[in-house]
Amino acid sequence: MSDERFDDRQFWLPALYQEQWVPMVRLAALLISPARPDLAGAELLVRDELVVMYRDDPTFHSWDHVVSTLRANVTTAARGVHLDDTAIRDRSQQGKAAGISGDRAPRHGTARPDDPGGAPELLRALAGLPHRLRDVLVIKLYAGTRLAETADALGATRKVVRRRRDRALAELCRICDRSDGDELEEALEEQLKQAGDRLQPGDFRAEVLDLARSARQRRSHWGQRLFVVLVLVAALAAGYGLSWLWTMPDDQADPSSSGAVTAGGQAPEPSGSTAISTQDGVEVFYLGRSDGLLYREIRNLPNVGDRLNTAVTAVLSVAPLDPEYTSSWSGGQVNAASLDGDRITLDLSQSAFAGFHSQHQEETAIQQLVYAATAAVDNGENRWVRILVDGSPNLPLIGKPQSDFKRGGASVLGPMWVDSPLAGATASGGLLTISGLVRSGLSPPSWQLYSVSQRKVVDKGTVATGSQHSPWTAWQQEVPVPETAGEYQVILTIGRQKAIKTITVK
Repeated sequence: MSDERFDDRQFWLPALYQEQWVPMVRLAALLISPARPDLAGAELLVRDELVVMYRDDPTFHSWDHVVSTLRANVTTAARGVHLDDTAIRDRSQQGKAAGISGDRAPRHGTARPDDPGGAPELLRALAGLPHRLRDVLVIKLYAGTRLAETADALGATRKVVRRRRDRALAELCRICDRSDGDELEEALEEQLKQAGDRLQPGDFRAEVLDLARSARQRRSHWGQRLFVVLVLVAALAAGYGLSWLWTMPDDQADPSSSGAVTAGGQAPEPSGSTAISTQDGVEVFYLGRSDGLLYREIRNLPNVGDRLNTAVTAVLSVAPLDPEYTSSWSGGQVNAASLDGDRITLDLSQSAFAGFHSQHQEETAIQQLVYAATAAVDNGENRWVRILVDGSPNLPLIGKPQSDFKRGGASVLGPMWVDSPLAGATASGGLLTISGLVRSGLSPPSWQLYSVSQRKVVDKGTVATGSQHSPWTAWQQEVPVPETAGEYQVILTIGRQKAIKTITVK
């Protein structure tokens, strides 16, 4: 599919179905159970995810981004799906409740044996592993994804994916009494491909297109989607439209402005206004996919009570604009967020912690919250953040911490943050201001402006650094942007570290 059409759902939906329907259905069936692939359940699952993607109409920056989004959605949806017909009927009823109708009678693919014991040894062993381990192998070996693509599908860092792969292979070697992990991996890949190839998905094209175009307003089952719906209603009531849902670079507030809440926890309101409908310049913190370190995006977001609540809710529920960022959080609710002296207290719902599989993952996610909460208040380095779960101080995996949490310091921070431009921004020809922070002690980043259509660097230089505020040094540069419309990449480099922000010049 040509890249000119990836941003129009009238084009990408039929093209996505044509290219990815069969491989995604097969992948979903193997994710549900490698030893007992269920064709009917997988067809309904992928159908529903295609319809949801159409309804959400997200912003894509490439065709690979479209495909990876579907793969990630299918992977997430496949977790927890059971194989009995009752579960399939339940899923059909859920689809009807969400406005997705046209369900078909459950049918099973030729690869589904009546007895899962009839499956090859390695597939039976793989089916017995926890989802977080087996999903890595199914996606990597059956879908043939690269490390970064596997991480994207799982919403994890590359480091985590490597570790899970090694653990999964070690566990399979133990179960199957084998000593050579590489040989076992090759055999497992062959068995997965054979199981997938035996599945012959039906033709749902007309049904998918009809459901996508005529379905009623969907009911979201993910925290992020629910958040967007709620704030959309609030913004419309205040006289705002959809424009604030996608942040543009010229809407950004000055990164040096804290936008702090007052001692009572409420953000100051502008004079002459009785309510704030948006919070500008909110610092939202994410994890780098390649290194698991903290990075930030400065976003304009719908107001949720005050600046503190808005920032914390965004960490839980708002996806990053940059595809190289991810988050350990995948939804959940902020029951309360308050400031009392030097302590910030965040009370989160139990559901916010549902996706954590290790103490390290939970501790890393908490740092996202700590940095966002303290940045929303006043960037106070010495403030403590107390995390509660539905009012309880006992956290999943961690238990009751010995003390409240503080910022982790330089060791958890990425070496360079790019505040402007944001990934996916739109600009005009002329001077474009790029800005951000670099870790103190590092050299100033060099920059390049790369034309995607011309496949060449059109300009380059080194940024000018400004004031130092440990552990950061601010940098800023005006970059001349050609008048020629098209897609460009702003590439910033420090040593081996690169940050790439794709922008569109109109």
